[in-house]
Amino acid sequence: MTIKQVRVYSPGSIANLGPGFDVFGVALEGIGDIIVLEESPEPGVKIDVQGVGADKIPSDPEKNSSGAILNHVIEKYEPRHGFNVEIRKGIPPGTGMGSSGASAAATTVAVNEMLGLHLSDRELVKLAALGEGAVAGAPHADNVAASLLGGFILVGEDWDVIRLDAPRFGIVVVVPDIYIENKTKKARELLPQKIPLKDAVKNIMHASRMALAISQKDGKMFGSNINDRLVEPYRAAMIPNFWDVKQAALDAGAYGCSISGGGPSLFAVGDNIYDIGDAMQKAFGDIESTCYHTRPSNRGTRVI
Repeated sequence: MTIKQVRVYSPGSIANLGPGFDVFGVALEGIGDIIVLEESPEPGVKIDVQGVGADKIPSDPEKNSSGAILNHVIEKYEPRHGFNVEIRKGIPPGTGMGSSGASAAATTVAVNEMLGLHLSDRELVKLAALGEGAVAGAPHADNVAASLLGGFILVGEDWDVIRLDAPRFGIVVVVPDIYIENKTKKARELLPQKIPLKDAVKNIMHASRMALAISQKDGKMFGSNINDRLVEPYRAAMIPNFWDVKQAALDAGAYGCSISGGGPSLFAVGDNIYDIGDAMQKAFGDIESTCYHTRPSNRGTRVI
């Protein structure tokens, strides 16, 4: 049967979770993108972006995570048609909630369904990461794997991803209204090339305990080990009032708080996420911010 249109939903995600830089990711409930993929009699890829932050997302397929995936598919599989893709954004771009990753994941599942490619999970992750590379400069899998598979993910080598169901715990993401030019590039440049051994040991300890907490369904242990010595101290410089906002979250009862993805958002884990979010917004002072109240989603990208 020929499929001429596919509609797919993909959840947002938080990657670089605490000490799990480039390894840990978690899918988010109630925040996501929708992709509508259609066959086109015209060759190539045409993109229409709608929704939250649409004006900030390029429609040029070479610079768009969805477009890069479809261009690759055309080159590799040589379908007898082009693609029209409508991206309905529910995740604000450039905030650290996996906006481009969700679009990439949704497009990957959509084209896999439309062309009947029967890709494995590892192949899906690899293809979606290629789309991320068009936006971030290099392929990486932590956001796309979380969006694709749902739950809590651990990224290994050669696109090998371990997925675990995440327990129910509250997450609040606070997005400050600030603009950081070339954010991904700047965030990478801030990181040191060498780190003290004691800091590496601390990160290994906390990362191990976070993974254990997921397997034991212990949200409190998970949150209380969101402690990072390798990335957060350096990227904090990009975010005004970062340390005040983090302390406000902890004072309000958060188990842990850190940078969401590449920032500039902060996320916190706790029970009273509405109180925690209010405290974080107040600590941003004169900087306007938006609060997202959510939790882990164990459902990943799916056809709707």
